[in-house]
Amino acid sequence: MEPPVTVSSTNLQRFKGLCFTTLIIISSFLGTIYVLIPLTPLAYLNPKLFRLIVDFLIGYWLVLPTSLVEWLFGVRIQVLGDGIDPKRPSLIIMNHRTCLDWLFFWCALWRIEPSLITTEKIVLKGEVKYLPGAGWAMAYNAFLLLDRNFLTDKARIETFVEYYARMDRKYHLLLFPEGTDKCARATERSNSFAKKNDLVQYEYLLHPRTLGFVFLLQKMRKEKCVDYIYDVTVGYGDQIVQSETDLVLRGMCPKDVHYLIQQIPDSSLPKDDEQLEKWLKDKWAKKEKILHNFYKEKGFRRQNGWSSQFKNFQLTSKLKLLQIAVVCIWLAATYFWLYLFVSLNHQIWYSLLALVSIVGLQIYYNGFEMFLARLSIR
Repeated sequence: MEPPVTVSSTNLQRFKGLCFTTLIIISSFLGTIYVLIPLTPLAYLNPKLFRLIVDFLIGYWLVLPTSLVEWLFGVRIQVLGDGIDPKRPSLIIMNHRTCLDWLFFWCALWRIEPSLITTEKIVLKGEVKYLPGAGWAMAYNAFLLLDRNFLTDKARIETFVEYYARMDRKYHLLLFPEGTDKCARATERSNSFAKKNDLVQYEYLLHPRTLGFVFLLQKMRKEKCVDYIYDVTVGYGDQIVQSETDLVLRGMCPKDVHYLIQQIPDSSLPKDDEQLEKWLKDKWAKKEKILHNFYKEKGFRRQNGWSSQFKNFQLTSKLKLLQIAVVCIWLAATYFWLYLFVSLNHQIWYSLLALVSIVGLQIYYNGFEMFLARLSIR
């Protein structure tokens, strides 16, 4: 049985949440206007170099929020399984228990191989791109931001998979096939769908949306940018914190987060659409059993038929030192940017100009990330 969904917080938790949110907003906003915006012309002049630089900068900036959730909120991350090969492009599929799954997954990637945080891209709901600072950085980082309507998202998926392929990098695209987090409303909709279609009502999962998964995988195959599928299962050992607002406004955060990773060669998957749909449905049925055992046994166990490379990826002393060094660099950079902002003339006007430019391009191109993708087309 799952732990309860947390609905209340203490004054200390809310204070921690305020400190975390304030620092992340300031750092991401100032980093965007002082680093990312000046780099934008490079997206046209040399798209591959732009992508390399921005992937590196934003990837290592992500060490700041992920380290803070570990240090400030005491989150413990356990990563078991096959790991992820940084040298081979992949599609990662994960159950979407809460809106924070992807945040903690960056902590997991850091334990597996730090460079993975520079090559992971996430399929997220499109509204996040309008968040000042953090949302702009997601757009600069070429996350695949969707409206969750296949008719409108189809062209965007094609555009971005082609963009990833043109960049000649080994990207790892994280997809939540369920389409949304397992909140009460989504669970009710999933159960209604299951009842209507004579399917099992899952206790720990939502029924996956197969159409988007199949289309995305087939497009990645066509562009030759997928070698592996990684099936990732996330479970929470102590409490469920459902949304980002619970973290940033109330300071609520789970303490015990577990990831189980299975590496599957794409060559072993079916080739036709109908069989791929069945494969995903079968995978979700197995994932339900895995989660049932996880909550029964208080942890993940090695699964039958998995590879001999099953590992426990831990935060080594070397990774801890690198983590501290990276956080110190970004804190110093944020302080320097803040000094520039308050001491130099016309910084308010520069910030307003940057804001108007980004928002204008978002409106005109239906997303700043679409603007960057189209700049790379010759």
